[in-house]
Amino acid sequence: MHTPETVPSPETMSQPMDTENAELDESDGEWIESPVDDLTYDILMALASKLEAIDTYQVYAEDGKRELWRELAEDERRHAERLFNELKQRFAGS
Repeated sequence: MHTPETVPSPETMSQPMDTENAELDESDGEWIESPVDDLTYDILMALASKLEAIDTYQVYAEDGKRELWRELAEDERRHAERLFNELKQRFAGS
């Protein structure tokens, strides 16, 4: 039995947790399907990564090399905007 302190966590969010002891719905033996298709999930996760990077670069800028981190954050913002627009198009089309 795993306790909260001993439960291994995946290295990334894309890796599934060990479900050896997880209880499945016994009625049909299948796991619950995600309401999000793979491509939409990929876009959401990439957008979240870009937004996190922007915040992280702001913290790094406080330690020095402000222009470096600002330039990188601007690139991340451009990428985040592109992903966000793609996400909006996917939602508008559904």
